[in-house]
Amino acid sequence: MSSAAAPSPELVHHMEAAAHWRLLGQVFSYPGSGWAGRIELLIECLREERYAELARAALRGSSPELWMRLFGPAGPVRTRAVAWLGGIQPGYLLAELSAFYEAFGFEPPAGCAPDQLPALLDFAAWLELKLAYACVQRDGERVEVTQRALKTFLERFVAPLAWPVYRQLEGCGYGLFEEAARLAAGQSGPEPERQHPAPEAWPDGAPPEDGSCGAFPGPVDLKGQS
Repeated sequence: MSSAAAPSPELVHHMEAAAHWRLLGQVFSYPGSGWAGRIELLIECLREERYAELARAALRGSSPELWMRLFGPAGPVRTRAVAWLGGIQPGYLLAELSAFYEAFGFEPPAGCAPDQLPALLDFAAWLELKLAYACVQRDGERVEVTQRALKTFLERFVAPLAWPVYRQLEGCGYGLFEEAARLAAGQSGPEPERQHPAPEAWPDGAPPEDGSCGAFPGPVDLKGQS
């Protein structure tokens, strides 16, 4: 009697990493129709308790109203790369991102700007899935190319956005989003030199002088209590 071979450690690693990135992308996504179902499906794939608890906390603590007040157009937390990479023309930044996406057949989620944090995190998950598939195919060249692309993408786009978002949320009383940002920042690599938001990224043309998170509607901790 034959049995299927156990998956390789590399395959398991990439599948778990894909689930982690996907969860983080969902936490920062607008919790509209189908959002809760996607989170619930991901819980089945999360072996690390900190990620499983984050998923449960998101289901308890997130809401469209809270998301809009934190991350919406007038919210205090800037989750678009163009808000932080002020030394780069927005058109050039978006062109760079489009080149990455097109090279790997990725389409940003509907209603999400290509440089918005959820899109970047979803693309990291997509690349991890590509790595998992390459492992199954035993395609060493594809593994090498995709790993190099993932490393560059995290350093070039994710870290410069995830770290400032985390610093904005740090200590502001929003354990759910602070933890998600901390995990995204930590997975993306070392913290880059501190970035300040580009003035045009703020509704009134100027960020808070102290660079803090500003006024929040009320704390939500990791247990989903307000």
